[in-house]
Amino acid sequence: MKPQELFAVAVRVVGLLSLLYLVFTSLMFFAAGVSWQFVVRSLIWALVSLWFLRGAPQLVRFAYPDEK
Repeated sequence: MKPQELFAVAVRVVGLLSLLYLVFTSLMFFAAGVSWQFVVRSLIWALVSLWFLRGAPQLVRFAYPDEK
């Protein structure tokens, strides 16, 4: 496995862990009452986590540019 592929897998794993953390914290905060700041922050976090799960192609290209 090339370093670029390994980095892409690591990015996806971070996205998965981030999404799981978001789910668990959301369950705890919704049980205790929620504020609008938490909802906005959770939506942004969810979007970034989903981008990481999709492989974050721009981030991988930035970390490992094509050698020409």
